[in-house]
Formats: sequence, C-alpha cells, structure tokens
Amino acid sequence: MTEPNWTEDAQRTMGVLLVRLARADADYALAEIARIDRLFTRHYGLKPIDAAKLRAECEQHEIDAGSTEGLAKLVQGTMPLEQRVKVITALWQVSLADGVLRDEEADLVTRVADATGVPRSEITVK
Repeated sequence: MTEPNWTEDAQRTMGVLLVRLARADADYALAEIARIDRLFTRHYGLKPIDAAKLRAECEQHEIDAGSTEGLAKLVQGTMPLEQRVKVITALWQVSLADGVLRDEEADLVTRVADATGVPRSEITVK
C-alpha cells in the first residue's frame, strides 16, 4: 500500500496531536521525541533533520492549537480514513514509546479515535 499524500496542514495537525499526546503526562520523554521524528521520517519521507525541524514547529503550534476535540474534528473533516488510521496508530506508538502507557495518554488517543471515526478494528500498533 502506498503512503497517502500528506498536505502540509495534515502533517502539522498530526504533529501537533503527537506532541500534545507526548506532553499529556507532563513528561515529554526523549523516547517520545525520537518516535515522533521517526514517524515524520517514515510517513512524510523527510530526512531526520527536517523531521526534527517539523517537530519543533509542531511543539510551538501545540501551545496555541486549541482543543484536542477541535484538532480531531479537523482530522476527521480533512483526511480520508486511511490517513486517519495512520494518525491514530501513530498516537498509540508515541504513547507506548517510553514503555509506560499512562491513563492521560490512553484517554487522549481514545478520544481522538472516537472523534475521527476510526474503528478500533482498523488500528494496529507496530
């Protein structure tokens, strides 16, 4: 299966959600940061330095991005199901990156999955 076309807005929205998730437990761990960068490299075809720059940009945008529900509605309204599944899968991957799944992280992923209409049967974490 080929990667879907990620617009800049889609990249940024996914990135903001990933950063928000990683910060949800007030411990923005290096393992989570590295996982976000690897996801950007894989999904968007970015070089590692460009992935890190995009993450840093998303860190800044996350502060003023509005509610998680609003971001989820943006994902739901602008991305096809295939992309939404990739967003939810990426959220789970970041939530597990530091080896500890915290309630805050699981709650955020579940809320975003529900708000974006991604069926749980579609989600696989690798």
